Amino acid sequence: MSSHLSNRNGFALPMAILIIAVLTAAMAAAFSATASEYTTNAAERGQNRAYNLAEAGLEQFLVLRNQTGWCLHCSDPATADSEWTRVTLASGYADVVAVKVRPVVGTANAVFFIRSTGVDTAVKLGGAGMSQLAQHSVGVYATWNTTTIDVKAAWVSLSGLNKNGTGLISGTDQCGAQPSVAGVLVDKGDLHVQGNSFNVEGNPPVDTSNTFAQLKPKVNIDWASIVGSNSIAADITVPDQPFPSAADFANDPNYWPIIRVHTNGYSLPNRGRGMIIADSNFTISGSNMWDGILLIGGQLASNGNNTTAGATLSGLNYLIGGTPSTSSVDDSDANGQKTYVYNSCNVSNATSKMRRYAVMPNTWMDNLASW
Repeated sequence: MSSHLSNRNGFALPMAILIIAVLTAAMAAAFSATASEYTTNAAERGQNRAYNLAEAGLEQFLVLRNQTGWCLHCSDPATADSEWTRVTLASGYADVVAVKVRPVVGTANAVFFIRSTGVDTAVKLGGAGMSQLAQHSVGVYATWNTTTIDVKAAWVSLSGLNKNGTGLISGTDQCGAQPSVAGVLVDKGDLHVQGNSFNVEGNPPVDTSNTFAQLKPKVNIDWASIVGSNSIAADITVPDQPFPSAADFANDPNYWPIIRVHTNGYSLPNRGRGMIIADSNFTISGSNMWDGILLIGGQLASNGNNTTAGATLSGLNYLIGGTPSTSSVDDSDANGQKTYVYNSCNVSNATSKMRRYAVMPNTWMDNLASW
């Protein structure tokens, strides 16, 4: 005789509840795992984007810092201990901070540590009732380079110089901040002076001691990079843009533009200041004055009664090919009452946009602590 339970009423309901509970727990666990995986993946993608933002912000800071109005909280690193800016980028931004860690020591430039913190605003990561943005910081050591042009003379002419008339060419610093340089520097046998009323000052007044082959490396200008790769970014390009007017300079005493001139034989239209980079021949006529730097690829023809205070270099195309004649056929010309003087303050102002941070090799750091 077999035994069996005689009362099984109500068994189905508890079993159903148990099954529902088990299924619910399984589904909750699955949803939790999925949500956790999604959050983890989102966090990883956010970190990758934040890293890219940090790197892009640092690179833009190094390249674009000197552009007018780009860096809103930047100052002169030569005197300031720090500067910072926020770089707005697609899907986020980067906060870049440069802090001086070593001042100028002798002839060694000051050293800065530049930290860039990228913040990804595309996705907010939730947790514990809060939401946060992915961040990542990178950094690098850099020097602040202030020497942008090595002035050897008030007027350096690789193609020779023909002086006709009165005037003064002086290598004595009109600003009084730097030692005197040569008044005129040309290669041996390529200075032609008409008359005896021409005054030259400097240390030495006239330097014709170098052959052309010896003079080329002393000029210390990468002219091929300047004219071929635009290594010095121009604010104004002629003829694509108009040359700044005299009013432009008068209205803003801090306006020291870099002007690139592609027109052969272009004539300075009015007085001004800054740096002129001319691919070929250039002319200054009448009483037009210029404060700053003239970098002339071809011949500089200076006519009339005018003054240039800063540094003048002509015949620079010979740095990238050819040999100048020792006759006056390719000389730059200084006709009339000319005044060409060295002024280190004007040189400094004209090259202010060329000062830059130079990254020190093997100093890149990743995943820095953010603060």
